[in-house]
Amino acid sequence: MKKTKFILIIATLVLSACNNAENKKPDTCKLNINVDGSSNGILTIAPYQRVETKEAYNKFTIKDSIKQKTTTIEIDTVKAIRRISINYNNKTYQTEIFTGPGEFNLSIINDSLIVKGTPKHKEFIKIKETLGLSKMERLRYKKDLTPEEENFKTSFASNLIETIKKHPKNIALAQTAYSQFWGADAKTLDTVLNSFDSSLHTNYFVAPLVERRKNLDLVAVGMPAPTFTLKSYDNKDVSLTDYKGKYLLIDFWAYWCGPCIKGFPELKEIRETYTEDQLSILSISTDKNYDKWIEAVDKHKLPWTQVIDDAKLPVSIGSKYTVIAIPHLILISPEGNIVYKHKYTDSLTEELKKILN
Repeated sequence: MKKTKFILIIATLVLSACNNAENKKPDTCKLNINVDGSSNGILTIAPYQRVETKEAYNKFTIKDSIKQKTTTIEIDTVKAIRRISINYNNKTYQTEIFTGPGEFNLSIINDSLIVKGTPKHKEFIKIKETLGLSKMERLRYKKDLTPEEENFKTSFASNLIETIKKHPKNIALAQTAYSQFWGADAKTLDTVLNSFDSSLHTNYFVAPLVERRKNLDLVAVGMPAPTFTLKSYDNKDVSLTDYKGKYLLIDFWAYWCGPCIKGFPELKEIRETYTEDQLSILSISTDKNYDKWIEAVDKHKLPWTQVIDDAKLPVSIGSKYTVIAIPHLILISPEGNIVYKHKYTDSLTEELKKILN
């Protein structure tokens, strides 16, 4: 009897172990690259992270050699859309996968790249095809659109929002929404964020939209300007409070920005028109390359205070001021409130006259 009980206990433990093994979720993301073995190749995985410099892009890019018929690499299990590029036999094969825990097989067969992935990846592919994400990427910066392309591009945002409502916890859609709606106005952002499940509001891709929406209210005309202290061209601390009691024109720019540089002559004329007591000017560089910024300041001989945004801050000053494109100019009153935001259709000189005179 005791022997029978012992056998039953062992059988139960073995069965339980088998069930646990079957139900255990993978804790790695494994990519198997399958080729014919006739040549060597290179696998490149572009960053899913938000990067603003070439150095950061290179830092987060994953590369590995393909030297045999099956090359297996393991990457982090972050759930994100990643662009994959395989250079093999003097040809380049590209695709996108939605990574996360699990295993992928990427096989080059008859000059085509065949991808077999996880259920989450398959769900991403279905959504991608339904929305036409690849088509949107092709049209995003295309200038001459056909009527059909124009209609597709115009309706894409609303179609994306409707898809989010159907899949409010989908992280691939969160990543897509970040790309599509980063520069959206407050009303659109409200719609987008309300379409996602609240559990996703802390997601890597959704959290910046939440932060931007909050900041849009904080930097509306009439609101107090967010305070800051930044390092100047000559390495001195410059604070917003230094300008209390006078009008301050803030110009966000970068060394590589053509329209920013094109606007310098007008800013120099404005500097000559008004005394320092009437109007101060402060340029805030959004550059990530400190040396290039210094070179640009020297080259363009800008006769007003120059500071650079601090990349080490938890939230950059540019983000606090909801800067999504440069040049970005705002006027702050002697009381420290935002009184004017420059629009590209306005004449900066004329708008300043209306306020300062």
